[in-house]
Amino acid sequence: MAYSYGFRALDRRVLYLGISRFIRASGRVSAFIFLPLIFISVYHISFLITGLILGSSAIVMAIVQYYSGKWTDRIGRRAFLIIIPIPASILYFLMFVAVFFHLSFIYLVTPWYGTIILNSLQYPAIEAAVADITSLSERLSGYTLIRILANLGAAVGPLIGGILSSINFSYIFIVASVFTVGELFILYFNVKETYAIGNYRKEEIKFRIFKADRFFFLFTIVGVVLGFTLRQNGPTMTVYAFDLKSLPLLDIGLIYSVNGLAVIALQMPILRLMSSRMNAVFWRGIGTVFYAGGFSVLAFNGTFEYFLIAMLIFTIGEDFMAPTTQTIITTLAPPEKKGTYIGSYNLLTSFGRFFGTIFGLYFLYLLRTSTLTFWVSIAAATLMTALAYIFMGNSFLRRTAPAAGTTNRA
Repeated sequence: MAYSYGFRALDRRVLYLGISRFIRASGRVSAFIFLPLIFISVYHISFLITGLILGSSAIVMAIVQYYSGKWTDRIGRRAFLIIIPIPASILYFLMFVAVFFHLSFIYLVTPWYGTIILNSLQYPAIEAAVADITSLSERLSGYTLIRILANLGAAVGPLIGGILSSINFSYIFIVASVFTVGELFILYFNVKETYAIGNYRKEEIKFRIFKADRFFFLFTIVGVVLGFTLRQNGPTMTVYAFDLKSLPLLDIGLIYSVNGLAVIALQMPILRLMSSRMNAVFWRGIGTVFYAGGFSVLAFNGTFEYFLIAMLIFTIGEDFMAPTTQTIITTLAPPEKKGTYIGSYNLLTSFGRFFGTIFGLYFLYLLRTSTLTFWVSIAAATLMTALAYIFMGNSFLRRTAPAAGTTNRA
């Protein structure tokens, strides 16, 4: 399938969706990065319980996204885009209050789960909206633009978070609250409805789409394994850096900021390469190979410099892989089921993220005196997943060949 290269021809609403993702990431990424450290260091929650809490959030997120995907196919995207930020801002403020005044742990976890639910309600609408206003050939560029702006926020956010958390962990949540209000204004004034609601076919789809679409089912199963391994690039790596390798909070913020900046620097050359040859599933496999390489680096040294090297390798993998997720799913999905496909994929793959968080933190704790074994095992599993994607590339071309020349604009 040929993908167009560049952003000039894209609908302007894609840019505003990307700007909203920039603001969102600038405020919220730090909360995701530093939350496990707050659990362990401030509230003295064990590695296992932290893993259970964070892992269960992946299940909650995916269940909500599944139904949200169906609802956004029924009532449109805009309602989810402009309503959700209001209660989300309030909940982040409540998290600030809980940590600042060191209230009971329940007062932190409860609003945090609330933000998980709200973010999950909004996410399928954002991703489906991009698909609504891009043709199949433009879609990779559309999701790439969203990714670049989100990662610009992901560069700014951890740097701010590292500085603020060195003063008081609570300040990262007040930043998330304020920035969420900014996101609301961007979406309200600049993003009109992208979806023709009349296209929705009222039917109970559930998991019958997997029976009807075997390639999508196989793609999702491989995604479950990928979710397990890549989860180690999140809470597990953060806890490994802070609790086992004693890296300062500012260094951790810098590591994640480097990720965001490197994504921006490398995304366009990689997009040009991806647009010129092969297909999205093949490039997803190549990106996963780089993730395996990053985990291998963590296996052999835990100094700040090696974390930076690993993060740069992860970044190359992310640049190959991240734009392909929604590109592949929305290419496979019929126009009236894009939100449902996104939600269904996220629901199934959440089980990989759930077990990845629990077992990742648990086995990291068990193997804390021999982390080489842990990271090599993760690298090997990631490499096998990469090979599965690479071999699936030709099947993807056969599956999507009839739709290659179609467009889908709202």
